[in-house]
Amino acid sequence: MRTRQRKGRYEPTVAYMMAEQARSAGVDLDAVPGPWRACWRRRDLALISVVTNGRTEVMVDTMRHAIDVAGLLNWCCLEDFQPVPDLVPPFDSELVEDEQLRAAG
Repeated sequence: MRTRQRKGRYEPTVAYMMAEQARSAGVDLDAVPGPWRACWRRRDLALISVVTNGRTEVMVDTMRHAIDVAGLLNWCCLEDFQPVPDLVPPFDSELVEDEQLRAAG
């Protein structure tokens, strides 16, 4: 039997925070017009919250986050984007080198 290797999931926490800041500043993210919308997708027996523009889909953890991210993308006038597949954060050693270069420069 072949086991499926599960990849790590990316959670767009920065987008969640930006949406919360926009909402706190008075932006009605639920009413911003644009191509992005929140919807459900069925996967096996579960319903998955998704943000889509009809070409690109982003899974999120809750419908509230889907509505917020869709509104944020519309508010930013972002028509589409190409996510980076298999994005891997830099190694800690690379971060230290960058910090040392900034301090020296």
